Amino acid sequence: MFKKQVIISIPIDIDMHFFTSINLGFLKILKNNNLKCSFLKPISRIENYYFNHTNDILNMHNFPNIKSINPIKINDISLLKKNIEYNNIIDNIIQKTYQNIYNTDILFIEGIIPVCIKELIFQLNCDIANIFNAKIIFVTSMSIINKNLEKIESKIKILFKNKLNDFNIKNTYLFIKKKYAYQNINPFFYNLNIFQHFLYTKKYNFVSKKFLFSKNKNIILVPWLKNFIFGINVKLICNYLNCNIINNIKYKKIKYIIYFDKKIFINLQKFSESLLVISFKNKKIIKIIDQILSKKIIFNAILFTDFIINKKFYKINIIKKIVKNNISLFCVKDNLYNIFLKLENIYKYDFPINDTDLITNIINYTKLYIPSNFFKQKDLNYKFYVSPFIFKYNLINKASKSKKIILLPEGKELRVLKAASICSEKNIANCILFGKTKEIINIAKKNNININNNNISIIDPDLIRNNYIEKLMYIRKNKLLSKYEAIHLLNDNMFLATMMLKEHKVDGIVSGANTTTANTIRPALQIIKTLSKYSIVSSIFIMLLPKNVLIYADCAINPNPDYKQLAEIAIQSVETSKLFNFQPKVAMISYSTGTSAKGIEVEKVYKATNLVRKKIPNLLIDGPLQYDTAIMRNVAKYKAPNSLVAGKANIIIFPDLNTGNTTYKAVQRSSNIISIGPILQGIKQPINDLSRGASIEDIIYTIAVTVIQATK
Repeated sequence: MFKKQVIISIPIDIDMHFFTSINLGFLKILKNNNLKCSFLKPISRIENYYFNHTNDILNMHNFPNIKSINPIKINDISLLKKNIEYNNIIDNIIQKTYQNIYNTDILFIEGIIPVCIKELIFQLNCDIANIFNAKIIFVTSMSIINKNLEKIESKIKILFKNKLNDFNIKNTYLFIKKKYAYQNINPFFYNLNIFQHFLYTKKYNFVSKKFLFSKNKNIILVPWLKNFIFGINVKLICNYLNCNIINNIKYKKIKYIIYFDKKIFINLQKFSESLLVISFKNKKIIKIIDQILSKKIIFNAILFTDFIINKKFYKINIIKKIVKNNISLFCVKDNLYNIFLKLENIYKYDFPINDTDLITNIINYTKLYIPSNFFKQKDLNYKFYVSPFIFKYNLINKASKSKKIILLPEGKELRVLKAASICSEKNIANCILFGKTKEIINIAKKNNININNNNISIIDPDLIRNNYIEKLMYIRKNKLLSKYEAIHLLNDNMFLATMMLKEHKVDGIVSGANTTTANTIRPALQIIKTLSKYSIVSSIFIMLLPKNVLIYADCAINPNPDYKQLAEIAIQSVETSKLFNFQPKVAMISYSTGTSAKGIEVEKVYKATNLVRKKIPNLLIDGPLQYDTAIMRNVAKYKAPNSLVAGKANIIIFPDLNTGNTTYKAVQRSSNIISIGPILQGIKQPINDLSRGASIEDIIYTIAVTVIQATK
């Protein structure tokens, strides 16, 4: 669980300048309210695509109560496309966050702008929001969907509905960049060809807030006239366009850019704050500008396009007047159209972090549009929500603190080798591989797997089998096991591994990538045996769903448990869940909810539920419940409105193996999720099975679970 109030801003089809500006407005309000905040930009740079300007601004300007968390850097963007590397990136983000959130009120996360591989960046932003169960601020532009608020809202619903935990558009804020293009403000102003740049006047300076909200008051329109509404240094424009400087540009700022083509207008006030962009090839416009200068009407700055300096340059009459009036003058060879396009994108991927006045103006402007009660609302309820990524992080972190030895009998299996290598690197466990040393080393080299680590050992099982013959005969003396039978059993690596566990040579076993569940469990039942308080061994799967974490039981061991055994499976699952800091809410599954149907199977679930209640009175448990009623709140409110579990269950107990195994496989394969298990419970020492279709990640996390069980 993550118990801080967390807010994340997520960009959708927006430029960096506006997105950064909105975030700075929020941080300014946090500062003014004396709220202690940790600011996180998860990734500062992805190759050459993105730079972390907000962090730089926080470091350069006065934000004393905002603590900036150093982001991680990614130099190879392809890492986001690989599951294990992607998970490593997420783990690094979580680790940095946990290390820097002490003594803070709010964690503010600035999402990553998807300037490249948009789908992956979008998924990363969603995953980060899910990790911390964050309150979401969307930042977008009116121009992306024909200026229709309903379409913007619809697009966000579609994008995020299946990606975020408990997503509801009404619980999020949407800040929309609204460009203002006022036509014919001045009777002398004309829209000329494609160059449409309209001046910003006091008449339209602050639009009444009743026009800024749709029916959903969480949607906020922010009027935005490009970047020059706040003033911009002429020198920055000059450097950006790589201009030739003709006359002084030091410290001058402009608010407006005016593109002249065929006709112009005269506005004395605006000229004094404007940059005029003129093609030097347009002789008619040059003549008009010359006449204006003769009347002592002064511009702030002039940029000539289509211009090449020559020997006669300073003798040209208009140039003399510009220099004489100390007007900033610079020129470029490029044409007017290309310069227009470049200036439109001047801040798309950059930000004037050194311009203190500009940043102050931006912050003061954007914070006007942030609701005054935004940070006064109650925190989200984190009590029962554990995100899948936080769960995985906690699992690895907890396992890495215990130096346990885990035996992997299938040492030659490629997936097992890769998992052992990663577990070694992350200090999850000291792994022992069964197999011939040379053979395993050759497989590792061929597949670029690093097993040259002190945490990995290789044991040739043929060299140690004889050490356990008499010990196995003694353990199985009640069955009158002969020496010949013992030798035969020990030829099975799983029996040999189980004997090593029994003798405490290792702390746990993970097997099953190439064998059946029965082959893994049989030696455990014969040699390790069940805990005295239980009559059966059962299993759970930890299902790391996109939005949450569920425990499924029993999906691997007991074909058709009676009501007492079903109750025992539930109790064992509750005990196991405590290893992972679950706050158990148990749903006993049936095809019926409550008393809506009758039958032998429904009655079994009903009796099992009552038996568990008697044995653990304070446990949140309910049944019979249908699966959708157990996990979906919108269904639960109709089918089981008075239930404390329905819609919120995190431990799902299936009535039989057929139901459980089918459901877990269907969910795992159709959702492409990680399922850890089957994890055996009710047994004296930890032995865990793998599905034969287990991924490398499945194996890694099963090893981590086994370490935690061994620690207990």
